[in-house]
Amino acid sequence: MMVFFIEFTTLVQWTYTWSAYSMVQGTIKQLKQTNSYNLVGDIGGTNARFALVAKGESELISIKTLQCKKFETIQQAIKYYLSSIDDVQIESACIASAGTTHLDIFKPANNDWIINKSKVSSAFNDIQVYWINDFSAQALATTILTTNDVIVINKGVVQPERVRLVIGPGTGLGTCGLIKSSSRWVPLPAQGGHSDFAPNSSLEIEILTLLQKQFGHVAVERMLSGPGIVNLYKALCQINGKDILFHSPSEITSAAIKLKPDPVSNQALHLFCQIFGSVTGSIALTTGCLGGIYIASDLVRNFLDFFINSDFLQKFEDKGRVKYYMSDIPIYISKKENMGLIGSTCQLNN
Repeated sequence: MMVFFIEFTTLVQWTYTWSAYSMVQGTIKQLKQTNSYNLVGDIGGTNARFALVAKGESELISIKTLQCKKFETIQQAIKYYLSSIDDVQIESACIASAGTTHLDIFKPANNDWIINKSKVSSAFNDIQVYWINDFSAQALATTILTTNDVIVINKGVVQPERVRLVIGPGTGLGTCGLIKSSSRWVPLPAQGGHSDFAPNSSLEIEILTLLQKQFGHVAVERMLSGPGIVNLYKALCQINGKDILFHSPSEITSAAIKLKPDPVSNQALHLFCQIFGSVTGSIALTTGCLGGIYIASDLVRNFLDFFINSDFLQKFEDKGRVKYYMSDIPIYISKKENMGLIGSTCQLNN
């Protein structure tokens, strides 16, 4: 009887010890797992944004913004980003970039980097790297937006089965369609910012003539972008016989919206909003985006009140015999930050 009791006691102690050991091992395993992440990136003309996201999750961790001009290659930028984070292992990545991301080697729009996909992968232990257009990422990000994440510019009548349009001026002008298949959302990437500018007034014809002398082909993003605001302002200074006082988008927009605005800056920003409305309307007619239009633009958010009270919607709807069609299209401005990173995460989980 005593022998049985001793053996039973030993068994209980052994079972307890094994359970404790298993719990410790489980904790260690869990800690190791938390060091393994996916990398998401958003490469623009000016900035590169990076973040980490746990596999199958959507929460962005360790978000950082780097200036592209400070790095010779995207590999250097990624290595610099990862060096700021302790003991992290990258399993895979999804990087959104402006430009022709379907090519094996491509140059992001408005960026000096040349991206070689295989070199990027090999620089990080040959991990799987998914590449998508930056506005494909913006488009995918709209699928998780709530009513609190948007400002309604035009309520319209949403037709969920129809195409969405996502558009936004930044360093250039990004555009992308989005449609839902039976199983997932499918981006329809495009290069709408490089389409021809079509003037709608004598003033716009004067501006087009000046910009043609400077650029030759005048795409809509020559006006609908941060640099585009500068182009509009300088052209108006020349037309009005005024000195050029400001040289950056932030200087011009600040001067345009202050209590006593600079007249030429104010005119340039009004014209920007009008042209943006007209161009967005033309793209809407071409794509039939009755699923709604989402404006995703840090640039526009910098003068949001001015934009909301501008002639954007009037010019959007000003399409002659089909004005009724235009007024039914919902238009929203996204207030959500890091849309490119969110969309890259959606692509990984899509």
